Amino acid sequence: MRWRASDGARALRPQIDLAGLSVDGVSVGGFASCLDVPELNLCVDLGVVLDRTIARDFVLVTHAHADHLGSLVQHVAQRRLRGMHPATYVVPPEIVGDVEELLGIWRRLDGGALRAVVRPLEPGESFDLRRDLGVRPFETVHRVPSQGYLLERVSKRLAEEHRGIAPEAIAEMKREGVVVDEVVREPVIAISGDTTIEGLTRNPEVLRAPRLVVEATFLDELVDADKAEQWGHIHLDHIAAIAERIECRALLLNHVSARYSGAEARRLVDQRLPPDLAARTQVMVAGVAPDHE
Repeated sequence: MRWRASDGARALRPQIDLAGLSVDGVSVGGFASCLDVPELNLCVDLGVVLDRTIARDFVLVTHAHADHLGSLVQHVAQRRLRGMHPATYVVPPEIVGDVEELLGIWRRLDGGALRAVVRPLEPGESFDLRRDLGVRPFETVHRVPSQGYLLERVSKRLAEEHRGIAPEAIAEMKREGVVVDEVVREPVIAISGDTTIEGLTRNPEVLRAPRLVVEATFLDELVDADKAEQWGHIHLDHIAAIAERIECRALLLNHVSARYSGAEARRLVDQRLPPDLAARTQVMVAGVAPDHE
């Protein structure tokens, strides 16, 4: 199955329902990846710019391979053209200087401002995208510096030590400047980006996320599990081997090689994953889920 640039438009229908959260975009191994999560106002990677992702105020960059970051300047330029404020591009700290330099070169070539906020964020560090949503990178293993992202709902609740105290007393404590609340972070979705299976096994909180998007570039013997790992990727057999540890309600496999059709990808998932996990799994092939073709 070949992916064409024209498939970008087809990829926008229909959206994938991942346990009540919409995920959209294109993700084809070696060609282009751009995952759109419209309800969270963000996309992950910019291997291609889709029209609707131009409106996303936050872009989470997993790594700097061209099929994941090659369209960065187009995203920046299109937002300028449409009169939007600069987006924030969250990147692994190791590449922030190169990304800034790349944008600087394009500013000289373009002759325009091409304004962008480049925000380095390292694994374990939290960054609030808005009052009720935060992102925390996790370490992944690829051929270049890389990281995945765990999105978390952020809320406050009365700290345990203050529970049971009368509301009037709590109000008085607040007036006196006493911090009575604690921050609660609940996982929403984890997105791996390109990685070996260690990107999951090293991060148990990712395996516990209610929604999980994982690269699965190779699905059968055309490229075996050992070769996939050497290239810094996950094979479907790697996922099968840790199936008991994957607690998500919904699993989306992306970055699948263009050699697999939607129907074949679905068959291999049903064949190689335990039934319980296979039933929770969708596959994004050439930008669409085969269940919806």
